[in-house]
Amino acid sequence: MTTSLSRPAQLAKTLRQEILTGRLVPGQKLMSIQDLSQMYQVSVRTVREALALLEQSGYLQCQSRRRAVILSGPTPQTAQLIEETLRQRDQFSDGYRTIRRLLPLLLWQSRLMMDKNEFDDFFRYNQKMIRWKGDNSWLLSAALFHGLLNYSGNSLFLDLYRGLEQQCLIPVIPGMQHPYEVLARNPQSRDFSLLLQGLQDHNVSFLQERIDRMIENIQQAVCHYIQVLSAAVSQIPEPVFHFHWQTGSAFHTQAKSRQTAQALILDILSGKLQPNTFLPSEKVMASQWNVSADTLRRSLHYLRQLQFIQTINGKGSLICSPHLNHFNPLASPEIRRNSLTYLQALQLLCLLCVPSALDAAVALHAAAREAAVSAILNAPHPLTALIDFLLARQTSPTMEAILRQVLQLIYAGSPYLYHARKLPGGSVTPDAGYLLHQTLDALKQNQIPAYAQSIYQCFLLLFRESRTFLIQAGVSEAKRLQLPDTLPLTLFCETNPKLREFPNSPSDAKIR
Repeated sequence: MTTSLSRPAQLAKTLRQEILTGRLVPGQKLMSIQDLSQMYQVSVRTVREALALLEQSGYLQCQSRRRAVILSGPTPQTAQLIEETLRQRDQFSDGYRTIRRLLPLLLWQSRLMMDKNEFDDFFRYNQKMIRWKGDNSWLLSAALFHGLLNYSGNSLFLDLYRGLEQQCLIPVIPGMQHPYEVLARNPQSRDFSLLLQGLQDHNVSFLQERIDRMIENIQQAVCHYIQVLSAAVSQIPEPVFHFHWQTGSAFHTQAKSRQTAQALILDILSGKLQPNTFLPSEKVMASQWNVSADTLRRSLHYLRQLQFIQTINGKGSLICSPHLNHFNPLASPEIRRNSLTYLQALQLLCLLCVPSALDAAVALHAAAREAAVSAILNAPHPLTALIDFLLARQTSPTMEAILRQVLQLIYAGSPYLYHARKLPGGSVTPDAGYLLHQTLDALKQNQIPAYAQSIYQCFLLLFRESRTFLIQAGVSEAKRLQLPDTLPLTLFCETNPKLREFPNSPSDAKIR
């Protein structure tokens, strides 16, 4: 998804939410401008402009050569805040559940991208944060996770975590003891230090264990908070679920012109539109695709950039031969950017497919597994059918929303011909076909870890072929992105743990 806010406005919005949800406590001093610049990966000028916006709205008191003091800002009605918080109780629960499942994967992958000198600098910075923030690991984690995910070279990693983090922020209600205040009073710096040690030693089991423990502590505090709020109202409002993930992508994946262009690309690749023939007139095509003339012109401009068509004055748009050697991914900055976004989304999909595959398979009985395997094998595009299977079987609405948005980025950012044939709309290469059969055999035999690992290998093949192609074509940024041959076995052990749910009523408010 895209956002029209400027960088200072985005940072001001993030800090405002931190204040409203109690992670930044009124009365205390804010971090220095340099520390904020490093933590949120923005310029010093952007930080200054964001602080000025917050000062104008009453959330900060800024003084020359001193750190800004946090103010409470305008306070909404207490009853309104309680009702809104209770409506979002399922969203909080599912957000923490998703963070628990994805964060070890993202952090471990980001750690692999750092050499010894980079990690030593990173380690020293976070040790400094422990001394500055004390025992509050909830606040310490913000700097650690944001900083480490930024090292991955994949902007989608950090965007995704920020989206999940915003989903879990809980409003401060006057007179109620906020869960983050409870966490701040409990010494947790040892957990945080051990988490850093696990990163230093490349110990995935230790990393996952400490993240689970930190999220468990947060969930217990939030669960108690929801219990107190439930007891304060006579009627529990109906839950709502709403997840926004704002990516840094510059293109609009849902634009009508982009959808029309993608449909035309698939028609060219499938042979429905033959090479070396001319497209119909713009008026005829606009009527055929039920779009305006301007929308169609934008679609044709996109196809010209991708070298699917060539405009000849006085004759029209000639369909080019879809041959790999004829395509130059450096033909325009937009193609270069979208190609890299495609690779970033595919890298993220490789990691997401592990927890989503476990979630999709664990509740299936033998007959259901055989039916799913048969349906995927008999589908015209088995790999697409496998993705649909993962989407349909998610028990987490957040995970389903994330998968859908990643696939949208892949659709919109896959401009070059070689992989437009494979994902999501075309046939699978022989190697991917072998891996797909291996995946389905493991699913049919209920070998869940092998099934999840095979799905990872299937998407890993597409990722590596894409990365090699882009590097050879001159997109040097792709060198930063890489994935290991296999994932640690510990990531496949926890298939579908019993999840902590927030109470719906005071009688069901027991903390387990």
